[in-house]
Amino acid sequence: MRKRRSAVPALLALLLLAGACSKKDESSPTAEPAAGAVGSDAAALVKSARLVAPDKLIVCSDIPYAPFEFNDRAGGDQLTGFDVELVRALAAQLMLSAEFKTTPFDAIIPSLAAGNCDMVASATTITEERKKKVAFTQPYFDADQVLLIRAADHERYRLLSGLKGKTIGVQSGTTGETYAKANKPAGATVKDFPGADDLFNALASGDIDAVLQDFPVNKYRALKAPEKFAVTETFKTGEQYGFAVAKDNPGLVAALDAALANMRRSGDYDKTYKAWFGD
Repeated sequence: MRKRRSAVPALLALLLLAGACSKKDESSPTAEPAAGAVGSDAAALVKSARLVAPDKLIVCSDIPYAPFEFNDRAGGDQLTGFDVELVRALAAQLMLSAEFKTTPFDAIIPSLAAGNCDMVASATTITEERKKKVAFTQPYFDADQVLLIRAADHERYRLLSGLKGKTIGVQSGTTGETYAKANKPAGATVKDFPGADDLFNALASGDIDAVLQDFPVNKYRALKAPEKFAVTETFKTGEQYGFAVAKDNPGLVAALDAALANMRRSGDYDKTYKAWFGD
């Protein structure tokens, strides 16, 4: 675990104790690893993978997107987060070094397709539409969508239906954007932003009235600044995150699945999860 992170697990543990998390098993995603991945030699499998650079795993990631990937300035501006630590552990099994490239989320899949990176690790929800363009590993995280509002509006905007005629902020190219546009109340406007920090700044300044995006990201921000933000409504979407790889690179998918299965069996996945999200 990286330095200066001790407050994060404690804050998010409060969330889980409150029963807000939708996971059936908080220690791992609901999906089981593929049968072929269990017991496989991850380091041997990666030899059949195509890599952008020798001995490296180049990773496209939309940074910052706490608590999954962000620069911990309190810890010396070091890149950290749940995705970051998980990918570094997977890369170590493959005997590769992980290198992260900051990439806007709405351009992250085209960047992968263009060969700018080997994989995408950016709290990316597995969807049928995205599966037409990329291959996904086995799911590694369960997530829903939630509504984030200003703390002062806690009683005023408890439900999405109460935002009639208001502006709802979303991040471009995300499942939160898709959900908001499909379920917005009459007269509401959906305004997209390039990054999560842009959303939070717009909400704090009054440019928008709410943020609809992934549960762990919104809740993490609310727990860090409860005097500013509050999470109200949860939308049970059954979403799961996966790592994305080019469709014509099955060797890398198999290697990552094998490494992830090894982490589950050894308990290292649970340890990483617990460090960020509590028991």
